[in-house]
Amino acid sequence: MDAEWVQTSRLLPSEGQVVQFVLEHRDLAMTGVYNRSRFASRWSQYDVTAVREWRNLPPQARTPNPASESRV
Repeated sequence: MDAEWVQTSRLLPSEGQVVQFVLEHRDLAMTGVYNRSRFASRWSQYDVTAVREWRNLPPQARTPNPASESRV
C-alpha cells in the first residue's frame, strides 16, 4: 500500500471513505470507514479526537462486517 498517512488534526477523510487508521497512543492500524464524523471499525466507533492518523484504502480492501450481514 502506497497511500500516505495523514494526521487527523490536518485533514479528515470524505464521508464513507474506506480507511486504515491508528488510535492515539497505539501502533496498530485498523481498517474501517469514516462515517458521520467517526472512524468505525468492525468492533467499535472512534471519535476523531481518538484517532492519530489515517490513510485511504480502495473499497475492495474493506473487511466484511458479519454483524451487518443478514442470515437466512
